[in-house]
Amino acid sequence: MRLSHFESLFVFSMIVSTVFALITKNTPDEQVRYGLFVFVSFLAVAFFVGWIMFPLPL
Repeated sequence: MRLSHFESLFVFSMIVSTVFALITKNTPDEQVRYGLFVFVSFLAVAFFVGWIMFPLPL
């Protein structure tokens, strides 16, 4: 099974944001909010960097 770049980014973001939330926040409510924030941040930064790099030559 091969994943596309977006699918790989999605899986990586899910795993890392879950781990970050579990090890940095104490209550489940804080963990959920922080995990969602980190997950969305990963996706947003990746799209922004990809958009900036798109016109660059190979």
